[in-house]
Amino acid sequence: MKLLLEEMTREEAREAFAQGAMVVLPTGSIEQHGPHLPVCTDTAVVTYVAREAGRRAAERVPLVVAPTMHYGVSHHHLPFAGTMSLTGQQYIEAVKELVRSLYRHGVRRVVLLNGHGGNQNPNGVIAQALVNEEGLELALGHASYWTIAAKALVDAGANEIAPTFPGHAGGFETSLMLALRPDLVQLDQRRRPLEALERAPHAVEPGAFARSGGTSDDASGASVEAGQRLLAAIVDAVAGYLVQFYERTSQRSSTSI
Repeated sequence: MKLLLEEMTREEAREAFAQGAMVVLPTGSIEQHGPHLPVCTDTAVVTYVAREAGRRAAERVPLVVAPTMHYGVSHHHLPFAGTMSLTGQQYIEAVKELVRSLYRHGVRRVVLLNGHGGNQNPNGVIAQALVNEEGLELALGHASYWTIAAKALVDAGANEIAPTFPGHAGGFETSLMLALRPDLVQLDQRRRPLEALERAPHAVEPGAFARSGGTSDDASGASVEAGQRLLAAIVDAVAGYLVQFYERTSQRSSTSI
């Protein structure tokens, strides 16, 4: 079975779904990441994690990785050029339709693997809405890769690179991109935040990213070596999560995890 849905023919997809393959749908964003990282950062990282973790998990369970949802809920980054955002409701409806498309062709297990903070709550809304939809028998998981890998990232020294992770265009994400796409990282353009991004838990503060200059923390400690170490920890944790989700859910269950 091929891993990537985008590389399958319709017959290969039909056969994979008929065999009970779980589908991983990565969700990212196209948004500013400071003056030194590309706008594809979230999408690039979650795509890599989904494919590498998916490849490893597929050795144990039937699994397919769908094309990444590139656009997310990023209105808080619109003060900066390059950001392309959907409203929360537009994003929710778009992803729901993508999942319904998979369901129509026999998929009964889907994991929304998230790589952008603005998608986190909407993905929970999507999962709850779909599993409560009348007539839909679906096991749907949703989690951000940094949440799944939180303990592993601490053990790998993430807090030594950034005060919190994932942050935004700080030491954590800069390290990941140095390991993944160093050709897209402009280290000479790194800037310290103009204002500290100190947000109360579960609160949204308008204009915070604009005032900070678009970054959450100083990226001067970022390195290729740190990025490689963190990515390895993330992939290992996410692969384990995917296998566990498959094994904990049955073909005909209706669950949001």
